[in-house]
Amino acid sequence: MSGSTVVIDTFRAFSTAAYLVDRGVDHIVLAETLDEARRRAATIPDSLLCGEEGGRRPDDFDLGNSPIEVDAYLDLAGRTVIMRTSAGTRTIVRTLRSGANPVYAASLVVARSTASAVRRSPRVTIIASGLGGVSIADEDEETAGLISDRILGRPDDAMRMGRIRRGEGATRLRSTPWIDPEDLALCLHVDRFSFALRARLNEGVATLHAAHSTGSDSTPQK
Repeated sequence: MSGSTVVIDTFRAFSTAAYLVDRGVDHIVLAETLDEARRRAATIPDSLLCGEEGGRRPDDFDLGNSPIEVDAYLDLAGRTVIMRTSAGTRTIVRTLRSGANPVYAASLVVARSTASAVRRSPRVTIIASGLGGVSIADEDEETAGLISDRILGRPDDAMRMGRIRRGEGATRLRSTPWIDPEDLALCLHVDRFSFALRARLNEGVATLHAAHSTGSDSTPQK
């Protein structure tokens, strides 16, 4: 791939990742499987396991794929988090291994900062992770539309957030008994954070870090 690539997982992987970074997590290591996450955690002192399988936090994980759990966790500053989710982390690891560079992880909470980070790229590819990485998720498609509008300097679609709130993804979060309803509210906080999430691959290990855009928020003149 040429140019920049944006991988979206709004409910909830890359919303959770943004809240982790905001809480002072040093960096996030991304894993494709639960066993890989456990192996990596065993080699990194004082690291934390974060993620889900079928939407649930595994019993031996410190955090679920949940912004509200991140907000409630007391000791995150300076820590390394190993994160595995069913769609987002797997999609971004595969994207990195395909040779894409630079790669950003995105959701509604970092929409504007992500658009700013890639706006001057000659080409931008946007990948919606979807549900389990295999079917369309309306919230990811809508987030892709929002980021595209921001990149191109188009006005926001005033109906977009209403569609997301009424969509299948939001309905699923509200109706799943083990998911805190506050997760939805935190995931829907558009442009909450001023950083983008840059993904890198180093010696086979995928990581996420905060990236602060230095570019203008306006569309460049052509």
